[in-house]
Formats: sequence, structure tokens, C-alpha cells
Amino acid sequence: MGDPATRGMAVGVETVLHTRVATLYSNLVTRPTGRAVRVAIEQQIQDSGGPCLAILDFSHVGVIDFSCADEVIAKLLRTYRRPDRPCEAFFLAHGVSEHHRDLIEAVLQRHNQLLVAVESGRPALWGPAPARLRTAWDCLNRLGCAFSAEFASARGVSPHAASSWLKRLANWRVAVREAGGRFASLWAILERRPGYGGEVMEMSPYGIAAERIAPYGPKDEASDRVAAGAEDVTTFPHESEEIDQLPAW
Repeated sequence: MGDPATRGMAVGVETVLHTRVATLYSNLVTRPTGRAVRVAIEQQIQDSGGPCLAILDFSHVGVIDFSCADEVIAKLLRTYRRPDRPCEAFFLAHGVSEHHRDLIEAVLQRHNQLLVAVESGRPALWGPAPARLRTAWDCLNRLGCAFSAEFASARGVSPHAASSWLKRLANWRVAVREAGGRFASLWAILERRPGYGGEVMEMSPYGIAAERIAPYGPKDEASDRVAAGAEDVTTFPHESEEIDQLPAW
């Protein structure tokens, strides 16, 4: 069956989808509006026909509230991290600003999810990552792509520890394990395709969907709430002594 942490993760990300998260709705508020945006993004991913990196472009988002971020970000990350995910899709937030960060970080903390976000042209790892996992991500992001031996050399750890950390990054879907055993950062995948903006989803479906759903407002949110303690939250796995040899910076 293979390593459950990376089963099915040796993929070639051939498609980069540039999804503008808002046009008509520059202020993303209420859960129904967020649901409409998420459904449109999921349809775009399905239509791509293969493994993809979805760029969530927040450049034109002025305000986003917690319920909308919960629908758009948390549910996308959770759905595509499940073992029974619909397909291989990875997410990178682009065009985020300081005023987006606190709210998005709060959503990631609540659901114990990680997200690569690009703010002011620089990628960063958002979410409740343990310090050593964040260190591993920083190293891979600087390398761009690396085999376990290359990562081990860069970090001064054993090949076994390097392999364990790279698999963990892939399991959290903030890196991609490609064919041949090489691991790539999401930022490196994006940089390979300087013309990635060519595949852009038209925004009219968002407007149509939101206009159809959003008028029902907050009263429609109750049916979609998750009871406290019943959320599908995945904890960070225990770090063995072997893996723990990764030095802090």
C-alpha cells in the first residue's frame, strides 16, 4: 500500500489555474457567498482534468469575514487533503495583504490547516505549523526542488530524516512529491510557468451563483454549521527522535 503519508502524491502538476476570488463581490461576507465562490472553484478544478495548482487571487478582495473564509479556504484545504479527495489539487493564496492575514490565520488555526500565501511577492507558510516543520518548508522553498539527498545536504541531517520531513510537507500539501521522488515547493511550480495567468476562470459564475444564493443571508448559515468538537481536524503527527534531528535556525 505504500507510505500512507504520501500515497498518491507522486504527481505531475501540469495545470496552473489562476482563480480571481472576487470581482463583483469585492467584499466577501456571509457563508452563502463563500459557498458560491468555493463551488465555482471546485468546478474549475474538476474541469481542469488533472493534477493542478490553484492560485487563489485575493488582489481585489477588500473585506472577507470569518464565515466566508471558512467556506472558501478551510473547506477547500480540508476536502483536498482527505485520502478520498476528488482529485489532486494544491492551493496557493496570492495577492494577500496584511488585513487578510489575521482572519485567514484564525481560520487555519481553527481547522489545523496550512496554506502557502504570497504577500508582497514573497511566499510564506501560514497556519499552525510546528517550528521544525516550518524550518523544513523554508529550506525546500529556498531550494525550489530537491531529492532527499539534496535536502539532507542543505540541512545537515541524515537522508532518513530528510525523507521524513519532505514526506510530511507533502502530506500537508504545501509541497508536491513528483515522479522520480523529487519534492517541489508550490512556489517553484508556479515559477516554472511564467505565463501561468493564461488559464483564468471567468468571474461571471461567481456573480451568478452569489446572486442566486446570497440573498438568503445569514439565516441560511445554520444548516451548514458544524457542532463544536465535531470538526474533521487532523493533528500534527508526533515527531520522532530521528526526525527531530532537523536543527532549528
